[in-house]
Amino acid sequence: MAVLDGEGRPIDVRAAKQQAILAVLVLRPGAVIGMDRLMTELWPDEPPATARASLQTYVYRLRRTLAPLAAHGVDLLTLGNGYTLVVPDRAVDVRAFEQRCAQGSEALAAGSAAVAAGLLREALDLWRGPLAPEIDVETVRRERRRLDQVQLTASELWVEAKLQLGLHDRAIPELECLVEAHPFRESLWELLLRALAARGRRAEALAAYGRMRDILSTELGIEPADHLRRRHQDILRGASF
Repeated sequence: MAVLDGEGRPIDVRAAKQQAILAVLVLRPGAVIGMDRLMTELWPDEPPATARASLQTYVYRLRRTLAPLAAHGVDLLTLGNGYTLVVPDRAVDVRAFEQRCAQGSEALAAGSAAVAAGLLREALDLWRGPLAPEIDVETVRRERRRLDQVQLTASELWVEAKLQLGLHDRAIPELECLVEAHPFRESLWELLLRALAARGRRAEALAAYGRMRDILSTELGIEPADHLRRRHQDILRGASF
């Protein structure tokens, strides 16, 4: 997890516990996270006797570290028996990423493929890989899994937008990479079949279907979904896409 000042220079949050506290607060914007909750995050098995005092020290040091960001609307507040981080949405890549994903999805559903492709590309350009892999606390692990799925869905929708724009040749290499990385996601295989068939690459589309069927059968013991079997029959008949 990187923290930058207003000039784009890194702010060093070194201690692992401080990084974890910051991550939990960033991922719960505007929420007051109680001290008990934070202690459970930091010491999931059994907090030491000094946990509360240690947490207060970590927060004190983190607040000092973040002080240069106060001029940019960032503030770590103590409210009651907990803490909250005030930070503008524009300052957090995760929030900007999710906003672009949502906007792109809405545009695609509304039939604006070009707008959707642009928004989804902006979202994917913000993606820096799995969320804070160096931080091992429950809130971050859960959000990491969720955001991985958001990113995958955004990639899929971006390819769908390109297909709707007739950019099949550009979409096919991306889809080949996606099905390699996510071989059990049938919706990606369907997009690949559509793209190949639309470009007249019938033999490659049939071969891709065969690869998918073998993977699903060997690894999961299942057959492709009905709509994919119908797509396969359409390709065999030479139907237009």
